Amino acid sequence: MMQPKVTVVVPSYNHGRYIHERIESIINQTYPNIELIVIDDCSDDNSHDEISKLQARYGFQYLLNEQNSGTPFAAWERICTLGTGDYIWVCESDDVAESCFLEKAVAHLIEEPDAVLFYSNSHIINELSEIIGHTNDYFHDIWKEQRWDEDFVVDGREELLRFQLRGQTVPNMSSALIKTNAFKAAFTPFLKRLRLTGDWLFIGDVMKHGRVIFSTDTLSRFRKHEVTSRARVKSARSQAEFILTKYRMFSQAGQPIGQFATLMASDVIRFLYEPASWWEVTKALIQVSWVDSIKFTGLLFISTCKNTNIIYKFRERYKHAKGFNNI
Repeated sequence: MMQPKVTVVVPSYNHGRYIHERIESIINQTYPNIELIVIDDCSDDNSHDEISKLQARYGFQYLLNEQNSGTPFAAWERICTLGTGDYIWVCESDDVAESCFLEKAVAHLIEEPDAVLFYSNSHIINELSEIIGHTNDYFHDIWKEQRWDEDFVVDGREELLRFQLRGQTVPNMSSALIKTNAFKAAFTPFLKRLRLTGDWLFIGDVMKHGRVIFSTDTLSRFRKHEVTSRARVKSARSQAEFILTKYRMFSQAGQPIGQFATLMASDVIRFLYEPASWWEVTKALIQVSWVDSIKFTGLLFISTCKNTNIIYKFRERYKHAKGFNNI
């Protein structure tokens, strides 16, 4: 039988020093049935030269944008029409894959016909490709959970409600393989307004379409350095995107209104310690979506009225934050 085809998209921007290692790790996959599409977003480093050399050698499809799109998710939108595979693998241009990633990911998805998302553990590497950490730390230190210590297959909607609403459970997109029909159903033009949290919102939408598989195998290498998109996002913009992403996921999850204030409480308190002012955050919210900002404010007001005890807790933490910032 013909093996399912995987569409591999590499959204590239100013990662010329890493793109060779990235593409070679895709070409060298032990899984054979792939189509590779590289989309460079008008890089101003040596990316074009490096990709062109590799394209001449391996014959993959290479698209060069004449103008920068301003968001990595523009490439995701294009792959919805360009890709012909049964699965889509978004490969960040500075990450690296273990050679068996696709072989294992596809096998897991075939074994679970109702699954739409597979993801795995990753090593964390630095600019020199040296291993400096592991996503186990993310699950243990940030999530305070041991559930990721073992493989699991779970209902996607349950995963969305129990975990994804609270934060991104997939540590990096390069470690995920998604069924094409779920990918296309989950992608919306709103994602292109986001610079930081688009993958978090997107994965939440994917989860609504089927089951989720997690593997403890370390099948990817996520690069951490100072020129990532995440590092370039300022505090006010970061806070605004976190707020609107949680609002959108909560609205689509069909949860009782009263639970929204509780969901947002930890973020509101965390923002007290951020350097951006409330006015800067408000401006960033409007820049992302003034319509969603108004809806968010209304929902938070109604939900807080149903949970007045949260106001008291916020006041106490506000006093603590003021004292902390004055030290």
